[in-house]
Amino acid sequence: MKHINYIFSGFGYSHGKYKISNKDIQDAISKSFLSGFKEDRISESENFLKYKANNPDARAFDYFVTEIMGFYERYHVSPFPPTRKKLFYSETSLDLAVKAVENCLIDAKIKAEEIDAWFVSTVSPQQKAPGIAANVKAFFVESSNYTPAFSLQSGCAGFLLNLQRAIEWLNSHPEAKNVVIAHSETMSSFLTQRIKFVPFVTFGDAAAAVVLTKIESEEKFGIIYLNNYQDQYMLDFVGVDKNKNLYMDDLLIKDRAIKNITDSVVDCLKATNHKIEDISFFVPHQTGNAIIFPIAKHFSIPKEKIILYGQHKYGNVSGATIPITLALLQENNELYDGSKILCATAGVGGNFGAFLYSHKITEKPKEFYLYENDFKNKTCLVLGASGHIGSQLAIELQKRGADLILQYNSAPHKIEIFKNHIQLKCDLKKETDVDKFINHLQNLNSKIDYVFNLAGTTEANDSMQVNFYSPIKIFNNLISKIKSAIIQLGNSSEDFASNDCYEWAASKRALHGYLASASGEFLKYGIKIIYIQSGFTNQGIFTKLPEKYIFKTMLLSGQDDSIKTDILVNKIVNSPYKSKVLGMRSSYENAMLLYRYGYHQDVDI
Repeated sequence: MKHINYIFSGFGYSHGKYKISNKDIQDAISKSFLSGFKEDRISESENFLKYKANNPDARAFDYFVTEIMGFYERYHVSPFPPTRKKLFYSETSLDLAVKAVENCLIDAKIKAEEIDAWFVSTVSPQQKAPGIAANVKAFFVESSNYTPAFSLQSGCAGFLLNLQRAIEWLNSHPEAKNVVIAHSETMSSFLTQRIKFVPFVTFGDAAAAVVLTKIESEEKFGIIYLNNYQDQYMLDFVGVDKNKNLYMDDLLIKDRAIKNITDSVVDCLKATNHKIEDISFFVPHQTGNAIIFPIAKHFSIPKEKIILYGQHKYGNVSGATIPITLALLQENNELYDGSKILCATAGVGGNFGAFLYSHKITEKPKEFYLYENDFKNKTCLVLGASGHIGSQLAIELQKRGADLILQYNSAPHKIEIFKNHIQLKCDLKKETDVDKFINHLQNLNSKIDYVFNLAGTTEANDSMQVNFYSPIKIFNNLISKIKSAIIQLGNSSEDFASNDCYEWAASKRALHGYLASASGEFLKYGIKIIYIQSGFTNQGIFTKLPEKYIFKTMLLSGQDDSIKTDILVNKIVNSPYKSKVLGMRSSYENAMLLYRYGYHQDVDI
């Protein structure tokens, strides 16, 4: 008998960049920023005194948070404590989701084009519409990809609800094989008006994703059984109001959640004819020890089978807690063929449910690169290919399968590795060189799909010629040869007035203005103009500017650290064919797509 099985073929997760320790929260209490902790009551309790006898350095707050509540640390997308203005500049649930999905695709060794549908849930979306799933998908595939994207506004049970939806969708689409299921949450965005310490201890910001793959086999494995329910009694115990403020009644949540998870587990075991003894791991939605331990005691689940990795490292991250813990189990090499994993959840909206999973280890390709062949059969012209950023860009384009035309002037040794590609020497300061260069390109048989301009100089006398006149001449004379897009690298200093490095800054602003004004005309030829204003990198042309100027501009633009060149290169390479690029804020000037990356403009909020 053939079985249609659904397995997790890849796991991935991400989290906010700022680790929030228990000490951070304790310090906020001591400074009266947070309230609600009764230190005297805990310090005098019999349980704490017994604990302190074996742990003489223990403090009441840390004992209560770790031993009683069960939380060790968590991550936020902004520095502690969260405020509306900090969150305005911070990563969003979308950013975290994209990172988690990318990691799960890499783990599954599956390219984004092999994904047949996208299921993403959250209660803290980066915007009201369009939904988060469509936005996540846009970071991975070209605009010609029409696979469906399903957004779900659900919290703690979001992953389970989408798991059921995904299985039903795969069942109704025999041709489909792989789907992405992700949940992402920035719970700190709901805490800007809270002063009670419990939510700060409990909640974190993280995302987790899986690739769910359909496999036909003689044996049964993967998702064995799944249930989802909704409890009206729990509807108003926890939620987020219209002003994005979290509300919760701890005691009511505890009693109802224990009952609901217990009921869903009983149903799951009964439906699959399993006993607790058959279960390898119990992975609950990690709301804290007060809910999890009574459930474990009720079923006599041994402590070593209760997996609380997610709770200990990341706190309660809503619907991401179960998949993030599954990812950590795999990361720790604890999953074995035939592992029986029982997962259960209950939470916001009264949604609750459980599923039983039998782990199956499958073979994956030994070599895998997520972006391999993304530029196959594409010709890319790189201006400034011998510069630090330009040479790294050329390497990445070659890795992705592009055919290259490389313009260089100085440092020819940097392009010696590109022996199978066209290399053209051209000094952009000399009009005769530029004319010969253009003539050579016009005589090529093939079209140029993308032009990347990384060329430039910081020398005052040459700035206008190299940074403005020569690029414009090249772009305008190749308008019939360019097929898809021109990608121009700019700098954050264009947004801030300064008399320093005037010639350099003026030439950058001049090119920016020209491309914006001419972008409509270029679009008539099917050429998209993409302008990337980057903060300062740790290497490359920007480092040739005076340190005082760099420091001043970084201060004005809120850029904390230099951008790593390899990260910027990855953003540049993704920009012409991905609908969205992680971390880059987009807007339009005329028909020109403007990306800002690595800095921000101050806002009044």
